[in-house]
Amino acid sequence: MTEQTNNPITKRDFLQTLGMIGGSAAVMTALSGFEQSLASDMKVPPALNANGNGKKIVILGAGLAGMVSALELGKKGYEVELLEARDFAGGRTSCSRRGTKITHADGTTHTCDFDHGQYLNHGAWRIPGQHHSTLHYCRTLGVELEVMLNHSSQSYVYANNIEGPLNNTRIRRIHMEADRKGNVAELLAKCASGGALDDKLSPEDVEKLLTYLKGMGLINRETFEYQANQVRGFSTYKGGGPNFGTLSEPYNFSDLLNLQMEARELTSDHPTCMFQAKGGMDHISFALRDALPKGLIKLNKEVTKISQTENGVSINYKDTMSGAEMTTTGDYLISTIPYAVVTNIENDFSPAIIEAMNAPAPSEVAKFGLQMKNRFWEVEDMIYGGVSSTSMAGTIAYPSADLHGTNGGVILASYLFGGNSNNFSKMNMNEKIEYALSTGENIHPGQYRENFNGKAAGVIWQDEKYNKSGWSSWRGDSVKKLPTILKGENRVLFAGDCISPRLAGWMAGAIEGAWITIAELDKRVAMS
Repeated sequence: MTEQTNNPITKRDFLQTLGMIGGSAAVMTALSGFEQSLASDMKVPPALNANGNGKKIVILGAGLAGMVSALELGKKGYEVELLEARDFAGGRTSCSRRGTKITHADGTTHTCDFDHGQYLNHGAWRIPGQHHSTLHYCRTLGVELEVMLNHSSQSYVYANNIEGPLNNTRIRRIHMEADRKGNVAELLAKCASGGALDDKLSPEDVEKLLTYLKGMGLINRETFEYQANQVRGFSTYKGGGPNFGTLSEPYNFSDLLNLQMEARELTSDHPTCMFQAKGGMDHISFALRDALPKGLIKLNKEVTKISQTENGVSINYKDTMSGAEMTTTGDYLISTIPYAVVTNIENDFSPAIIEAMNAPAPSEVAKFGLQMKNRFWEVEDMIYGGVSSTSMAGTIAYPSADLHGTNGGVILASYLFGGNSNNFSKMNMNEKIEYALSTGENIHPGQYRENFNGKAAGVIWQDEKYNKSGWSSWRGDSVKKLPTILKGENRVLFAGDCISPRLAGWMAGAIEGAWITIAELDKRVAMS
């Protein structure tokens, strides 16, 4: 046995030391062993020490990761060239608003015509408070934020595939949540009072538990029976004078158990109150774009070949407007192109890199919005922000901007994943609208279709030529391939949320992935 020290090394100390010795790949390998990977506690960009050293960095992709990399490297004197295949910067942090064009899988192009300056977030749509890296750029670049209401207790859950009387029935979220908690509280209280927990808890702790359960306001304090209560709410609301209201009656617990939707509680990165960029999340992209020197981002440049030598990189690309073929060179390359796309570009990456890029699964994601003439969900249903959940249309999200406004609003009418997203992709525009309307009518009968103003827009990420997925999903043992990508190759490194397994699909994943990569690049330049 070795002698125990009184000052054991902490996990943070260990990782910092490992990073200095082995770089980011070694740190990520250790973190995956802790089953932790990227925790979002990075608050500011990494300190870069090489001062550019006259090095030119070519960056592929002007999404958040590409623009953050360009911004921070430029501050240290690196020469940066940023190539983007689309005609705009921002990637998935973009919006449909009047004039936005989206080409669908069937080859048709739809132009958004939303009124009143309203919009639909294509990708990023919410920022939790612990995503310090995203908030850092909002704060330093002057992006105005507003509250995004992620949870509304008055929204609905609707299932059309369960047994029992709750099938094809819209259920208030607060009713479902109160009934679940109340019935569990009843069962637990009866077990505790009947001695079933005596081998688990001391008599004192049993009394404390019962006091807690009775204090929830869900069960009868004497019989422990779950009953109608003010937490669940009222079927007719109390008011002035003799109007004391009528408490709503709970669902049968056995019937409620058939409803397996929305079993998870709110998580730390999906709390009730979040943030969004005022006017649309693409304002974060606009701020990063405008912080870069004019001309640094070259739009409409589709990469056709990536090659490298011991001393540099060479990139062939096509101007999608003129068709002209061009070549650029640099000392190093940072690719933020999604794996599903970059692996199909001619390259000289090693088989190990290609295998690692094929390890995470491309996610199928669709987001489709309908513009409504009136905010009936607020007036009729008391829903302010938050989401309703269905077994057909996935998530239906209500806008948090312009609450109680007079110009209606854009509802995220279909937020779909996997097979549902692929089936949605096969529909033409009219079919997509009808699908969204018919599913929404289940949640808001007599209101949804009546208030639709005929304007709709959306994106299906697996159909996007320069994405082929919503994000990369690292599942199970696939994350063991991540250190190979983090290490990169001689002159090529990779960035983006695709190297942030625990933040995949988040803006923070793209930003912090960029921070990790530029720190690694800076280290290599300093040692060269």
